Amino acid sequence: MSKKIKVAIIGVGNSACIFVQGIASYKKEGKLPGLWHPKLGGYNLDNIEVTEAFDINPAKIGKDLSEAIFIEPNKSTKHLEIGNQGISIRKGIMLDKLPGKVAKLIGTGNSLSNDEITPILKKSGVDVVLNLIPSGLDKTSKAYAEAALQAGCSFVNCTPSPIACDPNIVSAFKKAELLLVGDDLMSQFGGTAFHRGILEYMLERGIKASKSYQLDVGGGVETMNTIDEQNKGIKRSVKTSAISVEAPYKMDIVTGTTEYVDFMGSDRTSYYWITGKGFLESPIRMDLYLRTNDGANAANILLDTIRSIQINKESGKYGAPNEICAYGFKSPPKLIKIREAQKIFSKTYLS
Repeated sequence: MSKKIKVAIIGVGNSACIFVQGIASYKKEGKLPGLWHPKLGGYNLDNIEVTEAFDINPAKIGKDLSEAIFIEPNKSTKHLEIGNQGISIRKGIMLDKLPGKVAKLIGTGNSLSNDEITPILKKSGVDVVLNLIPSGLDKTSKAYAEAALQAGCSFVNCTPSPIACDPNIVSAFKKAELLLVGDDLMSQFGGTAFHRGILEYMLERGIKASKSYQLDVGGGVETMNTIDEQNKGIKRSVKTSAISVEAPYKMDIVTGTTEYVDFMGSDRTSYYWITGKGFLESPIRMDLYLRTNDGANAANILLDTIRSIQINKESGKYGAPNEICAYGFKSPPKLIKIREAQKIFSKTYLS
């Protein structure tokens, strides 16, 4: 297929850095190590084109995308020289109050309104808007969603802000023949996906899991923002709900981000303690450690989401399709088990 899927990035952080490098590497080499689904409904990475990018960090605004993705506080590895992209970072929206440390780190400056963002998206012919800003910025996320709606763009909400699970917002996107996908991106093999997978496998093998906890430690602005007490509670609730759906009974689950460590860069470590009982109630206990990279963990899900949105548009399917939301996000309109979500997604878009 020759159709270009034009993408606008909101928040040029670590996830955006790896996302942009991945597309550039694929276009340069014709392949990409670790690419989960090279083709989705006939679309490969050549069909995805970033055309706009927005941020509130004064150090990034006005810079070319190829330079901005490596500007502090971004910590992602530079895998290749991607060359000038011809995309200047535009000033974005900020309607929420950032935690003090985050505001000091990235700066805020003056922000635009959604009415100012809309004509930019419309003029560039953007198909999909990726909301990659930090967690807890509900007013800002909603403003970007409204700007996308008015500009005729589908919207991907990677934050925990309640956008794709809001029936009124979903209805507005559906009426406009657009897609709304989210909420809260679930990494390909990150803390929540791994936790869900372990519990699902234990239950499948006849083990009754009874208690588990997951504690995350990481670097990057998203982690710094998440440890703010208000945001920490929201993230804990979303993660716990996503994990709990794997068990057909009530069990004790505790999960959350506990600390920000600057020198970890965009890496994250997750610690798990899981206990259960087997035959004759024989005890089983696991202590696990997982280390991953936030940006790399997000990239495959973002690439799949963008292409599946385009496939739905061509089929005349709009709104918030749960086969996308449940596959790639922690808080979809309807939570289903992780294995079931993956099977439904594969059957819909890979068969």
